[in-house]
Amino acid sequence: MQVAMPLAVVGSGAIADYYYYPVLAANPHLSALTWIVEPTRDRGLKAAEKFGFRPDQLVGRIEDLPSTIRIAVNATPSHLHRGTTVALIERDISVLVEKPFAETAEDARAMIAAAEGRAILTANHFRRLTPSYAFVREFIASGKLGEVKSITWAEGHKFDWPTQSGFNFRRPWPNGRPRGALLDIGVHIFDIICWWLDAQPRVDAAVMDGYGGPEAFVRTRLSAGDARIDVSISFLNKLANEFRVEGTKATISGVTNEFTRLEIATPDGVRKTISAPGNADRTDIARRMVMNFLEVVAGSGSLLIEAKSVVPPLAVIDEVYATATDYLPECYQEWVA
Repeated sequence: MQVAMPLAVVGSGAIADYYYYPVLAANPHLSALTWIVEPTRDRGLKAAEKFGFRPDQLVGRIEDLPSTIRIAVNATPSHLHRGTTVALIERDISVLVEKPFAETAEDARAMIAAAEGRAILTANHFRRLTPSYAFVREFIASGKLGEVKSITWAEGHKFDWPTQSGFNFRRPWPNGRPRGALLDIGVHIFDIICWWLDAQPRVDAAVMDGYGGPEAFVRTRLSAGDARIDVSISFLNKLANEFRVEGTKATISGVTNEFTRLEIATPDGVRKTISAPGNADRTDIARRMVMNFLEVVAGSGSLLIEAKSVVPPLAVIDEVYATATDYLPECYQEWVA
């Protein structure tokens, strides 16, 4: 089903350039109907010129959008998601919100409550749409893995996102400590784990750095029923960038940002590498996400990602922050003993 309707992209930063604008620009019908909301006019004009959008459809505020707009992509920094999404909902505009959907579970619930009976919300947790992650969910649900015994996940790299605003390291935060790597990378990890297990794990222990600023390293242990979950996250250096799900019948593992290849091992020592079926191209995944949202707003089909399903991973992240102790290198420990 091909749907085209006036829509707005709120925020013209790196995620809009990388993910949303290419999809909209590739569709002549959508491109002509795309409005940009960007308070920095030069940035908005550069995006319009680069992607072929109409420069006269650039505004500086949500309030300046025409009343014909009924759908929007919220690509603002995550600490602005609640305020900007609610402002759009108050204009009866349905919203596709970039991940993280919100900075806290409380904010997410408030956004969902505001949209009740008024607008449709979804979130861009795109890893759910990739072949490898979808295959693992199906493998667990089919019973081929058996009972989940453990999940081990290590994901880290030197921070290199081409942020336009630098908000990743200076989010405003009520207690003075902005959220960092745990929110940015962890929201992917915990969203997938909650989705795989259809459960919200309990946090047993956590340690992170940050010391009053945004953390760049996190290690946490969780549990879901009898399953133990160990997660390591870093913005400082490269980790193994692998996940491993061990069950009573098999173990399945993969590379975190390699969206097709998986390895399956059985207790008798047999190992096989498979390629999960499906298209792993990020632009195609973005197109699927955007078009699904347009179709649902137009009254056809169902959402690929329900907004309420992204609340549990945010609740896990909240619990990690509440539980975590500061990591102190051994060489400093004698000074605080």
